[in-house]
Amino acid sequence: MSQGPKTAVTNLNVLLPVTYALAVVVAASLASGTVATAVAVGGGVLLGLWFAFGRRRATRG
Repeated sequence: MSQGPKTAVTNLNVLLPVTYALAVVVAASLASGTVATAVAVGGGVLLGLWFAFGRRRATRG
């Protein structure tokens, strides 16, 4: 049975970077520089781990 293509809303490869960018912008707007840096670095590491390992696992049959 064939499945249709994922939309951007259900595709984590699109949703995670958009969420990360939004979190960085909100943290930079509302919090101190230290908090914004922590959000940027922490989110960047987690996003990198997702693209290194999570995508491969999620795309397997």
